[in-house]
Amino acid sequence: MSWRDMDSQNGILQNVITRLRTTPRLRLLAMLVGFGFLFTVVLPSGNHRPPPPHWGPHPPFPPEEDGGWEFDQWGASGGKDPVQRPPPPTADEQLWTKRAEEVKAEFLYAYHAYEARAFPRDELKPGSKTGVDNYNGWGVSVVDSIDTMLLMGCTEEYERAVSHVAQVDLTKTARDQPIPFFETTIRYLGGFLSAYALTKEPIFLSKADELGQELLPAFETPTGIPVFAVDPKTGALAPRQGKDTLLAEIGTFQLEFRQLAHWTGRAAYHDRSDQMFKLLDRTQNGTTGLWGTVWDTANDLAVGGTADSAYEYIIKAFLQGGKTEPKLRDMFINVVEGIIKNLLYISPTRHLLYVTDVKYGRPSGKLEHLSCFLPGAIALGAKYLDGEPGFSREMKQMWFWAAKGLGRTCLGPDEVMFKAWPKEPTDGLWIKHVERWRQQSGRGGSDAVPPGVKEGKPLRGSFEGKDYSIRLNSYQLRPETVESLYLLYKTTGDAVWRDRVWEIFEAIRKHCKAEEGGYHSVWGVEREEPNQSDDMPSWFLAETLKYMYLAASPKKDLVRLDEWVFNTEAHPLPMIRWRDWEKKRYGIGA
Repeated sequence: MSWRDMDSQNGILQNVITRLRTTPRLRLLAMLVGFGFLFTVVLPSGNHRPPPPHWGPHPPFPPEEDGGWEFDQWGASGGKDPVQRPPPPTADEQLWTKRAEEVKAEFLYAYHAYEARAFPRDELKPGSKTGVDNYNGWGVSVVDSIDTMLLMGCTEEYERAVSHVAQVDLTKTARDQPIPFFETTIRYLGGFLSAYALTKEPIFLSKADELGQELLPAFETPTGIPVFAVDPKTGALAPRQGKDTLLAEIGTFQLEFRQLAHWTGRAAYHDRSDQMFKLLDRTQNGTTGLWGTVWDTANDLAVGGTADSAYEYIIKAFLQGGKTEPKLRDMFINVVEGIIKNLLYISPTRHLLYVTDVKYGRPSGKLEHLSCFLPGAIALGAKYLDGEPGFSREMKQMWFWAAKGLGRTCLGPDEVMFKAWPKEPTDGLWIKHVERWRQQSGRGGSDAVPPGVKEGKPLRGSFEGKDYSIRLNSYQLRPETVESLYLLYKTTGDAVWRDRVWEIFEAIRKHCKAEEGGYHSVWGVEREEPNQSDDMPSWFLAETLKYMYLAASPKKDLVRLDEWVFNTEAHPLPMIRWRDWEKKRYGIGA
């Protein structure tokens, strides 16, 4: 008899027993029938229960209760009182359930187009109806999407993805090119690790360890700083042309390597991670709390595309390790305080809060979409550093103000330019206006929050009076703003951030959806009908749609922020509970 047949008979028996239990005289009979079935069908021999049935991938999180009486898998209530069916969902829950399903439908629309026209190449070109290999040729859209499939319950797509991963040869690349350390780590290594965390499917950990071994030679440099790329077969190093190392490359592998060290027991992974964190700790600027965007420079400060994830990984590594590494906490506190004092500005008319690049003390006025991860990272710190040494209540309030103000300003275009203050550009430093507001509040000022935080009135149509102009008018299906809005919703509980995620989803569905399958990046975002580009980056599947789904889903504990951290490609990794030998070996908590 198959497990499915036994489950069917077991379910029939449950209904019979439920009815019998309502009649006191027949309770004994119900118990005898239950035990008879248990020993003759469920326990065919011996005194041990057989393993439970295997339903494909392990569910990433416990399934929702389906109501009715609560029985265990053996067909008996275990002596518990019956649990009544939960109350029906509210109208709001029904609305957001529908919205989550709409996001899932668009993921499937995009992913099925990739499968039909681009698989097993890396990404879909929706206009050309073909594929392109731009990230090693291992099918990055598959690996990047696996945890999205699991969270959305896309079982058939997941099974096909597992089959693909099992067949990928990580020693061969498209056109025999070396593998870029940064992109390979966040997309492939992060994707394998997250898939393993959610399923415990061995092939994912096996592939992650194989890839980790291929990446380790990247650290064989005079400084120990990872090189731009490495040959997966020979380990030969391939520096970037110009030989500059970016801050993001130094600080955006630690989450993945620490997780791999914990699961494999290979100390080399943790050692490389710790080596770079120690380097960042030694070189953190004592005045600004920041680092130059190009390594070993100090005059070009930014949190955009060349630096972004290095700052993000400091707070996430502190949380990943169970808050056991105070140096990471202190480093991040110094980072955010430095950003607040040096990089946050408000516009002269509407007082829009934004983060910009500063070179030799002069702000550029540029806001990148890639910088829009920042409000989410600050909100994460404000929430989970609460009560930590060195983090005051005043800091928490200031950080949440910064996160909310930036969250309201972060825009869709890849780059915008804000107007400078007329007399002196540094007159727009946000911290100056906060201090002035505090003085006025002490004298009975009426505003409850400082400039840059209060909700402003949106201006549509012409850019006249908006305080900014578009510098780069493309939108490449990027996730950074959506990620921050999702984290603001989760850390504050304010539904306004969830609503804004939905507005962005509707805009993307309207303007970026390809009629014949997939989604396009677009350019000309200031127009009612932007032009569509011929690309669908894998981060749209891995990040943008995932954060939209998580924001919409009424399952509030689908990914708990006190149990998981997202890498910079939105791959969720579980918090690490370091073992005693690991703490001793790696000096954790010392």
